[in-house]
Amino acid sequence: MKKIIFVILFLLLGSKLLIADDKSPPKVTTQQYDNWTYQCVESGKDKNCEVSQTIRIQNTNINFSVTYTKFIDDKKNKIQLITIISPLGIDLNKQLSLRFDNEEEVNLPWSSCEQIGCLVFLSKGSGNSEMDNIYDKVYKKFISGNLLEIGVLGYATKQPLVIQSNLTGFKKATDKLNSEN
Repeated sequence: MKKIIFVILFLLLGSKLLIADDKSPPKVTTQQYDNWTYQCVESGKDKNCEVSQTIRIQNTNINFSVTYTKFIDDKKNKIQLITIISPLGIDLNKQLSLRFDNEEEVNLPWSSCEQIGCLVFLSKGSGNSEMDNIYDKVYKKFISGNLLEIGVLGYATKQPLVIQSNLTGFKKATDKLNSEN
């Protein structure tokens, strides 16, 4: 009887160890496309990819971040998302401004502020046709443009803060992401 219990315990523990070994760490793939980074994290059946760029104002710790990603939401809608994160300490009454190649300017409302910064979300596919139109306009400029200027207004100083981003590589990186997802 003791041998049978020992064998059962051994088999149960051994199977737990084998299952634990089966859960390998996530696989991370990163590729640089000029100024843009393509990154995918695969864990089991899930694969999450994004294209991003972090822009830092020289000699400061002020960062802006721009990210493009695609996913399927709970309602099975295919969502495309551009997220722009600005530093904290900006005037939320003044919309974030995007200017492409020193031409047309697009003003976008703030979504929220979190510990990481203040966020603007632009999405396509959620059923909001006005948002889809703005997304299409901005995405096309990201694809075809060369230079992006992001503008915000400082809260305490009321001084405009404009940072430039080179769009070179965005199209190649998003083409890679779109071909895999």
